[in-house]
Amino acid sequence: MTMTNDGTITNEGVTAEPASASPRLQEFQSEVRDLKVSGGRANPERTGKILGGLLMLVGLVLTIIGYFSSHGTTDPLAQSDAQLVAMIGLAVTVIGTGLYVVFSLTRYLRYWLVRLIYEQRDCTDRIISGR
Repeated sequence: MTMTNDGTITNEGVTAEPASASPRLQEFQSEVRDLKVSGGRANPERTGKILGGLLMLVGLVLTIIGYFSSHGTTDPLAQSDAQLVAMIGLAVTVIGTGLYVVFSLTRYLRYWLVRLIYEQRDCTDRIISGR
């Protein structure tokens, strides 16, 4: 979801014109334009989701390797080592899942919060103007 300089909001190829540009919204948009801040190349949510997905994949592979290694030998010491690798794989999978969920929700909640703030300000403007 991105906002262009003319106030249109674009989300995955869908463009929506602002319904009613209140003075407060126009002021906010002009202040953002005056900052001349680009979105930048860094996207921590995307990076975190990718890292979480990779950790889930690596953990799953470690778990499978540990499981088959422990069942492929009769030596108790080798079985213990393989089981430890499998448990580490499970821990890495859980950590990766947590990262993926956190970074997925972060992006959603940020947009939700911005929308909530905008709606509350718009409601406040209507109350003040007496409509």
